[in-house]
Amino acid sequence: MSPFELAAASGVLILFLYAVKNRRRGKLPPSLPFLGHLHLIGRLAHRSFHELQLRYGGGDGLLLLQLGRRRTLVVSTAAAAADLFRNHDLAFASRPRSMNADKLMYGCRNVSFAPYGEEWRLGKKAATLCLSMDRVESLAPVRAAEVAALVARARRAAEEGEAVELRALLYGYTNAVVTRATTGGAGATAEKLEQLMGYSKELMAGFQPEELLPDAPPRVVRWATGLDKKLDGIAEEWDKFLSEMLAAHVEKWADGAGEEEEDFIDVLLRLKREGADGLELTDDRIKATVQNMIVAATETSSHTLEWAMAELVANPRVMVLRLHAPAPLLVPHESTTPAIVQGYEILAKTALFVNVWAIGRDPAAWDAPEEFRPERFVGGGAPTVDFRGTDYQLIPFGAGRRICPGINFALPILELALAGLLRHFDWELPGGMRPADLDMVEAPGLTAPRRVPLVLVPKRKGTLAPPALQ
Repeated sequence: MSPFELAAASGVLILFLYAVKNRRRGKLPPSLPFLGHLHLIGRLAHRSFHELQLRYGGGDGLLLLQLGRRRTLVVSTAAAAADLFRNHDLAFASRPRSMNADKLMYGCRNVSFAPYGEEWRLGKKAATLCLSMDRVESLAPVRAAEVAALVARARRAAEEGEAVELRALLYGYTNAVVTRATTGGAGATAEKLEQLMGYSKELMAGFQPEELLPDAPPRVVRWATGLDKKLDGIAEEWDKFLSEMLAAHVEKWADGAGEEEEDFIDVLLRLKREGADGLELTDDRIKATVQNMIVAATETSSHTLEWAMAELVANPRVMVLRLHAPAPLLVPHESTTPAIVQGYEILAKTALFVNVWAIGRDPAAWDAPEEFRPERFVGGGAPTVDFRGTDYQLIPFGAGRRICPGINFALPILELALAGLLRHFDWELPGGMRPADLDMVEAPGLTAPRRVPLVLVPKRKGTLAPPALQ
């Protein structure tokens, strides 16, 4: 048999096996006629998924892909998200296991990445106690001080006629608020956290070897590339930093200063001492919870603020959380049992991506989806759309059991920063740039920051009384 005939026969065999495989599974969402689709996914996965849905998917908003060895369901419309979260939330409440996350995050003992089960329940209890409304309100002085510092830095640039790179300015602000709320410190503590998060982000981005290859090769790849060694080194740095934070807080309590302006570490250590029912707060669980809050809140908030400022300059009528959700694909889910979603059979161990970037542009849910029209929500009978997980056309923080528990913590951080920057300054593009010249494309990553950092020139509006900050 010639090489050409062998290749043709192999192709026919692959297509036959593909057809048999799908026939045994029953009705499935539309997918491409090959076993693997990874080569079709670009660096911006949320955009690639959206394009594939438009080209190959049906009106049900579901698309089944085979990404390496991982069977993956992508949800891209508000109607599909509503069906999934209302009727199948429990089936898809888990997370895919990640060796990188396991190494960096104490075996994923946190509310964001833990598989559904007891570890997740314990992580959620710990996070909820730290992020209660009373606790969030008690942080008002921290937010007020850091917004004042943010405005002061912008004012110095305005007085000198200098342009400001918003990414650095806003990251410094969110890092300071989150660091003070979680550890009570700032300054060198915030700088160390920025370094650790930078290392971690690089290793958490993209697909991992075990997601793409059979069981044995990933171990060889991880060893040959030095990935495991890098992970172990960064995990050790995280543990050293967090252990020092815990030790400092224990010492503070021993000196009798424990209950003054409690931060999140103080709260968790107090609950551990009191033996809070059902929490099982070991030192590692406390460190995992604090680490998760720092990582989850810092970059998502600063990137959202940067997108908001960019849209205010380029298109002031855009709803930022709809078009630039903090994480365009959320954190991936995984099914633990088979489910029938809109008539399609979805097997257990299927990864799920909820493409909130695409849902925010769903023409069936939004009239003129690329525009913000506030008048559509005004007047008698106007629809009310909330972003806290009940209106599925707008779920920037997720929905269902795995909704982000930090919404109430994040919102005042975002709102007060924008209020301060817009109250005191007019913002202009530098060097004769026009709004149409702005690069409005994202960079790869879980939080999809702007590809090009935003640079603006602040102009003071005059002397204003400071706003009442909460």
